[in-house]
Amino acid sequence: MHKNKMKQNISLQTLSDIFSRHGLGSIQNAELLTGGEFNSAWKITTDSAKYVIKIAPGKNTDVLTYEQGITNSEVYAYQKLSVLKTVHIPKIFGYSTDETEPYRYIIMEFAEGETLLNKKLTDNERDRVMYTLGQSMAEMHNITISDGFGYIQNGLKGTWKDAYLSMVENVIGDAQAKRARIPYLDQIKTLINKNLPVLDNVKRPSLIHFDLWAGNLMLNENNDLHCIIDCERVMLGDPMGEFISLDYITPFSVKNNKHLIDGYNSLANGKLQFNRNEMIRLYLMRLYLGLIANSEIYYRYKIGSLQFLGRYFFSKKFLKTTIAELKKISM
Repeated sequence: MHKNKMKQNISLQTLSDIFSRHGLGSIQNAELLTGGEFNSAWKITTDSAKYVIKIAPGKNTDVLTYEQGITNSEVYAYQKLSVLKTVHIPKIFGYSTDETEPYRYIIMEFAEGETLLNKKLTDNERDRVMYTLGQSMAEMHNITISDGFGYIQNGLKGTWKDAYLSMVENVIGDAQAKRARIPYLDQIKTLINKNLPVLDNVKRPSLIHFDLWAGNLMLNENNDLHCIIDCERVMLGDPMGEFISLDYITPFSVKNNKHLIDGYNSLANGKLQFNRNEMIRLYLMRLYLGLIANSEIYYRYKIGSLQFLGRYFFSKKFLKTTIAELKKISM
């Protein structure tokens, strides 16, 4: 199996030194966690508690533009989201975002439970989880943000339209720097230009997790959603971008997401109608995510490897579905 280029090897001694620096006790056990494609993560058991430490790729590793300095924005997200009431957000116990240090990392509490990805739920249980997820998304988006739009680590913009265009240009540039093949690029650019005016409807930045897929949703023993993890993709932007992570291939269905939407609108300051304009915004965000999915494989994996080919055809299918839906609703 080809190694992911993002992951860092780190010694137990280095981990022990980091934990000592933050006064978190001596390490009894360190278990490398699988999953995730960017940070390296360990579950650490000390003499008094369990933690997770996430370590960013090394400073000489090639990463996408939005991934540069990403640890800063993840810390920002955890601090902002600590006010959530409907779900738990892991507490941070220490971090280093200093580019001059050998490692950039975040130490947080270990989230107990199992992910939605690994749970078999009844229809009623799933509906309940989706309703709670909708509520927690609304709580996130209700947080007052006045800093601007886009990625904190890349410099914020005054409007969502400017931020979106900058994000798209950056990820296309990242792909082209690796001589990547971007499927349907001309169609994507045409659709974006045609639909840009709808982005003027986003008047205030919302804090978007942008990775609320089943692997980042933790359930307790009663199969209730109790914790959300992995805030590394966080951005300040369009709330419609939050609704695209649960199902990556099929078109977004308002009917199938009724409990998610009802939960959202039960708490949201800005209720969503999923009208034509909002659906165009949703699919513009899916286009952007599809571009990330296509570009990042050239940074993560060896070209031609099984992981690379699997991800390439996945991203191509994802973009094809998104383009078809956007053409339907924007014509």
